[in-house]
Amino acid sequence: MNFDEIFYKVGEAAEKSVKWLEKCLKEIAKPKPSKNPPKFKILKKLIKRELTVHELLSLNLQLSFILYLVLSLLVVLFGNELYLTLTFVVYFLYLRYTILKNREFFIEVEPYRFFYYGLTTIGFLSFLGYLLVRRFAKNVYYFYAYLVLIFIVVLAFRHIYKSKFTRDWTYGVVEEVKGELVKIDVHDDIRANVKPGKYWVESAEEVEVGDIVKVLVEERIFRSSIPRRVLEVHKAKPSSSETSTQPKAESEESSSK
Repeated sequence: MNFDEIFYKVGEAAEKSVKWLEKCLKEIAKPKPSKNPPKFKILKKLIKRELTVHELLSLNLQLSFILYLVLSLLVVLFGNELYLTLTFVVYFLYLRYTILKNREFFIEVEPYRFFYYGLTTIGFLSFLGYLLVRRFAKNVYYFYAYLVLIFIVVLAFRHIYKSKFTRDWTYGVVEEVKGELVKIDVHDDIRANVKPGKYWVESAEEVEVGDIVKVLVEERIFRSSIPRRVLEVHKAKPSSSETSTQPKAESEESSSK
């Protein structure tokens, strides 16, 4: 192989690399919704119970956010604003890509996007502000004032989120009926602050195994809410396809009002 052929191969490889990089940047900047659900092979191996795609996405967001906070805290210990900013940018791009790429597989995507975008931004500004206060503070009272400011910002964000998205009900699928008590299976529901699982609730309605029910939840301070009582039967004897799509359609309609 002569030098002309070597240069040609190098140029061809460089051209392909540039096109691949350009394609990746376009995808990151404007992710196209995927038609196929994400695999989450590693996450599935770590979790023993069966989870829906929506629940896997929610769990992935929770774990990645915790990892981001830990990495940010480690960077703060070294007092480097540049690395802290780079950590935020990389994670925010990953968060945005994950949510927008898989938006069709969330039961409702907007509450998750608003919640995690907001918390990620508040977390970054909090760490960055701490570095600046630590650099210029003359006494400990500056830190006290800064902590009060962060507390107020978090409360304001919580109020905005609750007024925009929070509701006191969720959906569940009936798995067992015992008199006026029914056992329901509930998906992860960030709007109702309900964790996925199986709950026994009261029911004054006639329900059957397989029914989708709308359930009243009881809010608890600093803890997840608990489903308490069936409000109405949403759909009796649904098919498997209706079970996954019908609650989503009504939830999105109610959130848009």
